[in-house]
Amino acid sequence: MTDSSTGPVHICLVSDTSLPNLNPALADIGNSDFFPPKRVLLLCDHRHLDQARYLKETLTGHEIVVDIHTIDEGVDPVDISYLIGQISIVFETLSPQEKRSVVLNASGGGKALSMAAVAVFMRNHLPAFLVDTRNDRIVWLNGGDGAPSDIPDNALLEDVLSGNGFKVIAPKPVRHALDKQQMQLGAKMAGNIKKFSPVIGALNGYMSRAKESKGLYRAGPVSHKLTKNPDFMKMVDCFRETGLVEWKKQHLVFRGNEAARFMRGGWFELYGYGVINQLKDDWAEQNYPVQIGDIASGLNIESPTGSRNEIDIAFLCNNRLYLVECKTGYFNPKSHPSGPSSSMLYKLDWLKDLGAPAGKAAIFSYRALPDHDLDRARQMKIDVAAGWPDIMNLRAFLENWIEVPQTS
Repeated sequence: MTDSSTGPVHICLVSDTSLPNLNPALADIGNSDFFPPKRVLLLCDHRHLDQARYLKETLTGHEIVVDIHTIDEGVDPVDISYLIGQISIVFETLSPQEKRSVVLNASGGGKALSMAAVAVFMRNHLPAFLVDTRNDRIVWLNGGDGAPSDIPDNALLEDVLSGNGFKVIAPKPVRHALDKQQMQLGAKMAGNIKKFSPVIGALNGYMSRAKESKGLYRAGPVSHKLTKNPDFMKMVDCFRETGLVEWKKQHLVFRGNEAARFMRGGWFELYGYGVINQLKDDWAEQNYPVQIGDIASGLNIESPTGSRNEIDIAFLCNNRLYLVECKTGYFNPKSHPSGPSSSMLYKLDWLKDLGAPAGKAAIFSYRALPDHDLDRARQMKIDVAAGWPDIMNLRAFLENWIEVPQTS
C-alpha cells in the first residue's frame, strides 16, 4: 500500500459524476503542495455509495490510498449543523500530520453537504476548492494556491469510464502511431469527396465480399463498368499508394487481418483519429486555451448492468468525454427510421452519458445521412459531420464542436 503520511490528502464529496473528483486527484500541478494526493477520503450519502466504490477502484489503481465514509443525512437533509458534526467526525480520523496537508474538494455532493464541508474547513483555516467544470480549472474558496489554475489532463479514458462504473474490455483500445501514407489517403479521400462518395459504396461492397485464403484476401472480379469509371479507378489508386492493396488481373488483393479492417472502413476511422490528434498537437504547441487529453479508438465498453457497446473514437478535453462514430456506408433515405443508422444513433445516445453530465457525441459519415436521421440526431443532441463539405472541412467542424473555456 502507498504511504499516505508524506503527501497531501483530499476530502472529496461524491455525486453522480466522477470527473470533478477524479481529475484533481490525478493532477500533477507544478509548484503546488496539494496535488496529486497520496490519500483520498470519499464522503457520500447512501444513494451514492456505488459511485464512491467505482471512484475508489479507479484511484486505487493509481496507488492512491482511498477510504469511503458514508454521511448520515439525518432526519432533515438540510440541517447544516448536523452535517457539520458528521463531517467533523471524519475530519478527526486524520492524523495531526494529515490535518496539516488536507484539502477539500467541494465540487460534489448536495448543496447542504458542500456548505457543511466548506464550513468545517474554513473553521479550521484549511484550504478548499471547487472545480469549474465548464472551464476545467480549480477555483479556491479558502486558502490554497490563490489564483484559479488549469487542471492537467492526466486521466486516461479508462479512468473516466471506470470512475462511472463502466469497464473497458478486450480487445484493448488502440492509441495509434499514425502512418504517413495512410493519413495521406484520408486527406485525399476527403479532398475528393464529391467524386469519390458516389463510388465508395462499390468499393465497400467488394471489400466486404472479399474471400480469404491463407491470409490473402481477393475481392472481385471488379466489373468492366467500374474499371472504365475514372473516379473509381482514381480512388483505387489512392488506396494502392498505401501499399496495402494491389491489382491482380481484375481482382483487388490485400493481405492480413489489419489490411482487411483498414480496407473495410478502418481508413476513415484512422483519418478522423488523425485529424483530432493533429489538432491536439497544434493546440499544445500554440498553448491554446483548450488542450486535448487522451485519445483512443476501438473502445469496447461494458456497463454496470452488463450491456456492451463499441465506440470508434473517444477523447478527453476540457472536463468532457467526446465520442465519435465513423461510417463510410450508404444510408438509404427511403429506409425505415428504425434501420441501421437509427441503431447507430441510439448507441451514441447511450454512450454519451458515460461521462455524465459532460459527454458529447458526433457521427462522422463519409456520405450524406437521410433527413430523418439528421432530425433524430438533432433531437438526441448528437452532432453530425456527413458528406461534402463537412468531411473536407473536418478540422473546422472539430474546432467548433469542442467546448472552449468561457473565461471573463
